[in-house]
Amino acid sequence: MLGHRRLAIIDLSNAGAQPMSALDGTLHLILNGEIYNHVELRVELEGLGHRFRSHSDSEVLLAAWAAWGLGALDRLVGMFAFALLDERRKRLYLVRDQFAMKPLYYATTRDGLAFASEIPPLLALPGVRRTADSGALADFLVKAVNNHVGRTMFADVRELPGAHLAEIALDAPLQIEPRRYWSPPTTQTSDASFAEATTEVRRLLEESVRLHFRSDVPVGLLLSGGQDSSSLLAVARHVMPHGTPLHTFSYRGGAGAFDEGPFIDAARESAGAIGHEIRVTPDEWAADLSALITSQGEPFGSPVIYMQHRLYGAAAAAGMRVVLDGQGSDEYFAGYDRFRSGRLASLLRPGSFRECARVASGYAAGGARWGALARGTLSLRWPALSRFRRRRSSSPLLDGAWLAATGSDLSTLQRPVGPDVLREMLRGELTAPSIPWLMRYADRNAMAFSIENRQPYLTPPLVEYVLGLPEAHFIGADGLSKQLLRESVRDIVPALVRGRRAKVGFDVPLPTWLSRTPNLLELLEESCEIPAVSRSVAQQLAQGVREARHLSRPMAFNAWRLATLAAWAREFSVEFA
Repeated sequence: MLGHRRLAIIDLSNAGAQPMSALDGTLHLILNGEIYNHVELRVELEGLGHRFRSHSDSEVLLAAWAAWGLGALDRLVGMFAFALLDERRKRLYLVRDQFAMKPLYYATTRDGLAFASEIPPLLALPGVRRTADSGALADFLVKAVNNHVGRTMFADVRELPGAHLAEIALDAPLQIEPRRYWSPPTTQTSDASFAEATTEVRRLLEESVRLHFRSDVPVGLLLSGGQDSSSLLAVARHVMPHGTPLHTFSYRGGAGAFDEGPFIDAARESAGAIGHEIRVTPDEWAADLSALITSQGEPFGSPVIYMQHRLYGAAAAAGMRVVLDGQGSDEYFAGYDRFRSGRLASLLRPGSFRECARVASGYAAGGARWGALARGTLSLRWPALSRFRRRRSSSPLLDGAWLAATGSDLSTLQRPVGPDVLREMLRGELTAPSIPWLMRYADRNAMAFSIENRQPYLTPPLVEYVLGLPEAHFIGADGLSKQLLRESVRDIVPALVRGRRAKVGFDVPLPTWLSRTPNLLELLEESCEIPAVSRSVAQQLAQGVREARHLSRPMAFNAWRLATLAAWAREFSVEFA
């Protein structure tokens, strides 16, 4: 049985309703997401003789599958999680987009296989327990992450990873073996000069923005004032027809938080956009916390995603049904400080020592700290040097005896291998945990307001091109991050924004906010009863809250992690092994 609740974005008529069947009645589809290049695919398929009854992208996907089978996946540009039933071949296909933007969960029940775009419906089925997954729980307490590449915080609920598909025989529905159908490049594939590369990046980014603006409902943009969102806004103004209204939604930091207002204003005014801004108070945070935990479905490591939640709420109130977001650029355009060490590690090999020293000097002259550069570079080039430090690193929140007793393993991130260390780091960001983790938060926050969030930086053509470029193109001689992106939009992004070095993200005075969290002390005390949690540390944090002591920022994050874990356990009646 296939069921679907539609958020209509393309072809709002009943002709786009789902489940949707092919004309010959042998293929049946439910699709969550959008196929952005459906117009181009439709033209190609019509040339092959296919006829269409609607203008929906779902029907194009059906026809593409009928024409090319699994080969259709190589042609899709979009965000999607879909189930396709092939009656002729007696197969069910579950497929998720390349960057895990749309969710797909599944569980085995007494009656067979069930799947959904959210976890709670699966928990309501007979035979699906609410027991926490021990490994996922340990990962959350140690690393504050809850994307586990195939598993969720519930032991009986699995997640189809991004860029994976599962082909399931109808007579053996419990035999599920997901396999990867797409991977980012592993080696350099282009010798383009820096000038040639920035020209092509600009072309691909413009094409991506055009595709992401395809919609039969209003489209807005999130604008933080950073390089990524400001570049999207500038490109949108450059490629969209003259007079197209561009609505932006921005968070302005309150007391005790960094305010990116001057950068937001510069980007918005340059693009002639219509700005919408929110300011968030601790009282609002306190009132909305329960709804936020429910919509997320799993605990989350930081309350800053609440700002994103509020921005989507503001967009919905302004009539938007699609919102473009700037996430993903940092992860493969080399936007974080640690990527400088990755570049140096690539150069730290026989024959390149002088070049490594020269590049390191440039980074230091640009403000990078020698000590951090050296430690990061050596640990990436020779991981054994940091093995002892990694072995000792853990979290005070995790009960070591519980970990040993359950035999749970902490997931390990793939270490860079091969000569191109930076490229391997960038590829790793796209698979786990960074991008899938961010995409889950964004999807749950947006769908809480019936908004489709789109990520123009995350398309296979753009990612494949950038990751195939020479490593020297990614970081400037002075260590300036995202050199390719900055230069590709130099003529349309205000200099004030283009020259920014510091990364801020959503910023809140966490200790102050934490003190306003409803039932914080009660939640911390409840966390003491979770077997995986260090009771002594939880009690210490609870004592600090009880005595109204000021918590340092690290202690505040630890307290938040335990509080959200307890709130999630309470909300979903979670059982612990």
